[in-house]
Amino acid sequence: MKVLGIEISGREVKIVALEKSDEIIKDYTGKYKPIILEDDEISENVILFRNTLFAAFDNFAPDIIAIKYRNPNGKGQQAPSPISFKIEGLIQTYNCDIKFTKPQTIAAYFKKNPIDIKPNYSYQTEALKIAYHYLKTN
Repeated sequence: MKVLGIEISGREVKIVALEKSDEIIKDYTGKYKPIILEDDEISENVILFRNTLFAAFDNFAPDIIAIKYRNPNGKGQQAPSPISFKIEGLIQTYNCDIKFTKPQTIAAYFKKNPIDIKPNYSYQTEALKIAYHYLKTN
């Protein structure tokens, strides 16, 4: 099973691609860098962003895309950016099974279970946890 773990952070989409076969989990993300949505008021930028994101998804060929749930009612520093909801909506239009996982669920899992794989880059840590958690619990 191939799973993409996605963390949406402001205008950035951070992806980690993991594959599980015979209970062994491998990272096949490669040298992927975050995809950034530039000025979202220009429709050409949004279309370019979507096309770039979907090309990355096509390249990874996931069975599942797991996204870290963002609380729409969050306040202050916990409030998600409005741009991130636009990005989430674009991701949901991709033809794949999309699953959401709450941050509290992920945190509780990793308090009791170690992660035996490291991200290629430190900014991929949360996306890695999302994908890893999904593969271990489903």
